[in-house]
Amino acid sequence: MRPHATVLEVPQRLSARPRVPLAAVAVALLAAGCAQQPPRTIVKEVRVEVPVQVPVVAPTDNAARIVLNANDRLRQLSPLELGQEVAPRDDASLPPGNAVQLALALMFSHNNGETFRAQTLLDQVLRDARPEANEWRPIAQFLADRVAEQRRMEGELEKSKQVRDDLQRRLDEANRKLEALKAIERSLGGPRSALDKP
Repeated sequence: MRPHATVLEVPQRLSARPRVPLAAVAVALLAAGCAQQPPRTIVKEVRVEVPVQVPVVAPTDNAARIVLNANDRLRQLSPLELGQEVAPRDDASLPPGNAVQLALALMFSHNNGETFRAQTLLDQVLRDARPEANEWRPIAQFLADRVAEQRRMEGELEKSKQVRDDLQRRLDEANRKLEALKAIERSLGGPRSALDKP
């Protein structure tokens, strides 16, 4: 008699994972990866031309700047240095810029005739027909107006001085006459007058 074979059945594990097709796993991973990535940023280089405005200095502005700098320098000069600055020279041959600056220096000087010389220089620039005189003409006109006002004031000051000198001369003459009358009275031996009393 053949021995009886016993077949043992192995029960399946309860925790066994169900089989998922590999293709489904790949699709799921791919979908999950795409969802987590941020959107791509595209950077493009754009060239924009920006106009640059270079400040343009007008010739008259340059002339005014030169005169203002000269004014600051002249204010700091001693009388001796100012005298050297306005020393006599051939004014008629000066270029317009030099003539204007010399006229300005003459306006600082208070010597007799300096304002007349300054006025002559400025008139020379105003009449100058050369192209280089164009930038100096406006500032020359401005200074010419100031010189005219300065000359007017100097003229009034001179008149006031003359009036004062005239009054002083009359007062001195009246005092001399008074002293002469006192001397005559004393020589006559008359009584003391009110003029002799202290």
